[in-house]
Amino acid sequence: VELTAPFDGTVAGLKVKGGESVTPGQIVVSIADFSGWIVKTTDLTELDVVDISEGQPVSITLDAIPDTTLDGKVQTIGQNYSEKQGDIVYEVTVELTESLPTMRWGMTAEVKFSK
Repeated sequence: VELTAPFDGTVAGLKVKGGESVTPGQIVVSIADFSGWIVKTTDLTELDVVDISEGQPVSITLDAIPDTTLDGKVQTIGQNYSEKQGDIVYEVTVELTESLPTMRWGMTAEVKFSK
């Protein structure tokens, strides 16, 4: 069987081997578009989120690459909240305007919001 994606990308993860059976709905491959990166922060408290706006510039430092700071901008601010260790927190999605070839999915980052 041939699988095709509705967009161009790179196979980032393959969950099955040739000849294995799969069930409907099972994830068999992850495809990524590495031409653009996003960072999601889920720990912005209700006290901090009111000072953030879409399009606002940010600086991102990856924990694995601490000597390099990347630029980005706020893409979206979540309207729904969640509770985390007793705080009300919101998800903010940041679009990076630059990237590094050594970046990988799942890396942790520090996000600083510019005023």
